[in-house]
Amino acid sequence: MVVIGTSYVLYSSATTANYRRLRVEIFQKTIEIEAEEVNKIAAAMEKSAVFYAIGGKICYEEQSEKIGENLVLEGLDSLGTAIGGGFWFEPYAFNPSKLRSGHYAYLNKETHEAVIEKKYFTEEYDYHNRSWYREILEGVTAPHQVVWTKPYVDDIGALSLMTTTGTGIFINEKLIGISTIDWQINDIIEKLININPTRNSFVLLCVPDKDYIISSVFTDSFTGDSLKSIPWDINSDHFTYNKQKYRRFGCYMNNGWLLSVQIPENEMFTQMTRQNIIFSTIMEISFVLILILAYLLISRFINAPIKKLTKGVAQIELGNLDMKIDISSKDEIGQLAKTFNKMTTDLKHSIEENVREREEKKRITTELSIAREIQLSFLKNDFFEFHQRDEFEIFADMAAAKEVGGDLYDFFLIDNDNLAVVIADVSGKGIPASLFMVRTKTLINNFSYGKSPKEALEAVNKNMCENNEACIFVTAIYGVYNTKTGKFTFVNAGHNPPLLKKKDGFFEYINTKPQFVLAVMQDTEYKEDEIILEKGDTLFFYTDGVTEAMNADKELFGEDRLKDALNKYCSSFPNDLIFNIKKEVNIFTEGAEQSDDIAMLALRINEDNQTEKQISVSAEIKQLSRVLNFITTELKKTDYESEIQNKIEMASEEIFTNIADYAYENEPGKVNIAVSAADGIKITFEDNGKPFNPTEYPAPDLEKPLKDREIGGLGLFLVKQVMDKVEYTRENDKNILVISKK
Repeated sequence: MVVIGTSYVLYSSATTANYRRLRVEIFQKTIEIEAEEVNKIAAAMEKSAVFYAIGGKICYEEQSEKIGENLVLEGLDSLGTAIGGGFWFEPYAFNPSKLRSGHYAYLNKETHEAVIEKKYFTEEYDYHNRSWYREILEGVTAPHQVVWTKPYVDDIGALSLMTTTGTGIFINEKLIGISTIDWQINDIIEKLININPTRNSFVLLCVPDKDYIISSVFTDSFTGDSLKSIPWDINSDHFTYNKQKYRRFGCYMNNGWLLSVQIPENEMFTQMTRQNIIFSTIMEISFVLILILAYLLISRFINAPIKKLTKGVAQIELGNLDMKIDISSKDEIGQLAKTFNKMTTDLKHSIEENVREREEKKRITTELSIAREIQLSFLKNDFFEFHQRDEFEIFADMAAAKEVGGDLYDFFLIDNDNLAVVIADVSGKGIPASLFMVRTKTLINNFSYGKSPKEALEAVNKNMCENNEACIFVTAIYGVYNTKTGKFTFVNAGHNPPLLKKKDGFFEYINTKPQFVLAVMQDTEYKEDEIILEKGDTLFFYTDGVTEAMNADKELFGEDRLKDALNKYCSSFPNDLIFNIKKEVNIFTEGAEQSDDIAMLALRINEDNQTEKQISVSAEIKQLSRVLNFITTELKKTDYESEIQNKIEMASEEIFTNIADYAYENEPGKVNIAVSAADGIKITFEDNGKPFNPTEYPAPDLEKPLKDREIGGLGLFLVKQVMDKVEYTRENDKNILVISKK
């Protein structure tokens, strides 16, 4: 029954919608057909007007009255729909001694022959000041541009409602006259206003651009009245007039006329509405009869089995998946019961399997998380030891594409004068790559002592080739920087070339030829490259996860974009430099999923007069002791008394604690701390947390009892009291707080 009713509703809706659409199209098409007939007549007249303009130009150039008369007669004979036409010259334009000149022919109604009329060019008829002449003359601006006049009553010739079309006669771009074609429009108006699609529809014929009503049925407006006298918006598709709702169908014609037919909305679909009512009544009666019969049959043959089925399903709904519905009939109810029993069994097995899968997935996720922590523990993230070195600044970072990855970096002191630097990329991603990464790092560490970079990598390669059944390979750069000589000796095993920035220059790629990768050929021999690092130079290493980072348009970050980004931040210290490159990559990828591991390492050679030292730690309270040790170490190099040093340490502790507690909401971010002792002491704290300006925080009211004061603000107040200057800025999404004391 529902299907029958739904089918009827859909059929009725579709049929009604289709009928309405076709009905509207018929109305619109009728208007367009009538308008097209007018357009054809108008087009022929416009063509004749252009012909007359050309004839007028020829007449002028030949200065021949005879040619002019022949042209206007010939043009009128060939047209058939016009009652007259010709061309008219401006004062003294054709003949310097004659005010009015031109040629005009009209169609004799009795003989139907074209006749020359000369009375329009006498002293008595001043055509220069006639409205039709002025309207065309002022409307044309270029040759062959056709202008239509608004309808007017010809009070001399045809004595009827007419309209005229014309164009200009130009000689050397100068307008010397016009051509005209006269159209008696009474008959065409009569035909158009008699369009009657429904009983009470009516027609409006007007010229909107000229605010002119030609004919308006059912209104008090007359021919020549302004459109403002029409009591509705002529451009509105729907309007109400005399308490009747109308639908408007209009069409603009090429001569600027608007043919608008207004049809009462209740008459547009009267026939379809009547048919729908009859058909709906028949369907409703049939539906009721079928419903009664269906009710009787269902009550007798289906209700009892369904009740039994319902009780069984209710048990299943309560979670009793061991429930079996006992219906053995061969009909659809029996099949349904059998299906429910099978579904219950399958559902029980599916739930059990899903539980096992969730537990397994949870176990794998936990193991991957532990593996990530273990892997990160292999990568150096404690830079405090190296911040104590005056010769250089070093920083590195790695972001895996998955929970664990295959990129690695490392740096360590072989002895007091030699710093080893490693950056490497294991082929593939995930757990296999991470395990191979750990092996690679361990081997490089083991073979670095007592060997040159060439000897070390050859030993590492030979060892890695053993039992490498997975055919994993590694690209790497391993180098040693001697702090005494400034010599950096390195081997490039198939890795991306590093970039070097000289003290007062910009980053450029080092011209190093990549040699064969590690872990493929056991007897590979490597050659060393050597450069001299001077004070103020910066060396930058990276893996291909940087240059091959891809945005949503599948465009790579690329080596050129990396070099431009490095030069954008070329004055930054290593930790800021790596942070800013990560930011540039993230901006470029626009949130696209990271496709490869990313590792970066930056080494800066300090200058002799460098007074600023930096440290980067995670924003966690457990890092407080490292921060205070770093600041204390730098303070001891100054001449401050111990009391002042203690106050500066107290201010630094307050600031770092606030950052650790409030800057980051979800996971702890980074805090960069720089200490400069060039002129007094200046300590800079930088973080990427939420914006907060401590200099704007109101000072606590110390006059109030402690229990009445608002919580917070006292620590920041003490910082401002202890330090000579506290300054805050927000730049590049960073909070930058600088405290200083003379």
